[in-house]
Amino acid sequence: MRIRFASHGIELEKGLLWLDATKPKPVAVVTHAHGDHTAKHERILCTPETGALMRRRLGTDSEFLELRYGETMRVGDLEVSLYSAGHILGSAMVLVRGPGRSLLYTGDAKPEGGLTCPPADPQHADILITEATFGRSDYRFPPAEKTRAEMISFARESLDGGSAPVFLAYSLGKAQEVMAALCAAEIPVAAHGAPWNLCDIYRRLGFTFPGSRRLSKKDRRRAAIVVPPRFLKSPEVQALAPLRVAAVTGWGDRARAPGVERAFPLSDHADFDGLLQIVEAVKPSEIHVIHGYAKEFTQTLRDRGYDARAVEGHSGPVDGTIPGMFKPR
Repeated sequence: MRIRFASHGIELEKGLLWLDATKPKPVAVVTHAHGDHTAKHERILCTPETGALMRRRLGTDSEFLELRYGETMRVGDLEVSLYSAGHILGSAMVLVRGPGRSLLYTGDAKPEGGLTCPPADPQHADILITEATFGRSDYRFPPAEKTRAEMISFARESLDGGSAPVFLAYSLGKAQEVMAALCAAEIPVAAHGAPWNLCDIYRRLGFTFPGSRRLSKKDRRRAAIVVPPRFLKSPEVQALAPLRVAAVTGWGDRARAPGVERAFPLSDHADFDGLLQIVEAVKPSEIHVIHGYAKEFTQTLRDRGYDARAVEGHSGPVDGTIPGMFKPR
């Protein structure tokens, strides 16, 4: 199987198929609907959930070839199957079987999944291409149940003290995870329009957010506020002062900016141990590591006896990309 790592995606069999290309291609797999993994391709192979989210976010007229988890589609000499990645709703790992060899591409992944996303389902393959966003040994997250309990306590204490608890979370995936946790604890939630507009797709797929509503400028009812980081200073949020602001991100305290009181380490990516868990489940003979701490994670894998290599152009320190508000996803 011929693989080429370009700066804008992963090319298989000389353009027969692309994986998570960020420039338009004839045929591409899109593993999930975050903007840094998508483009307006002619034909998009994805899960039905990702297709629904992409149509809402991009308004694209692309042709969607939708596969449910475990189903297979043939593209030339390749057989393509999608399996849950545990990252966000509809996220997928991509299993590609070609003449003589198989490949698993994780996309963004998290073994345990979340409240609005099933656990990852890594498949055995000869070649593994894995992300390494948190591929350094000092990134080990506490159990998600513990972090969610702390978020709920923060919300209740804030409301009882007369302040509005504000949770900074990306519009797609993280915001819905925060909403699901707070709503399950019967805490009223007001969500900024950016995440709220995506919640109807979640509802159509069976996820509910009881006690939640869209945040508006005129609404002064007590609630926990869920808002993307870039909208913290928006009038509808600031009108609810006094505020207590918390960031929800795997970057933890490094994501704190002036005015951000807490950082809850809830990520939709695998931590260091989770990445190792995926590798051990796949049992590959060859590993390519991309994104984040690719060089550090590659060395860890080599020390454990794996044939691993960091992909140039897809690696490098991520510390400099977190200027107070958290990036990447």
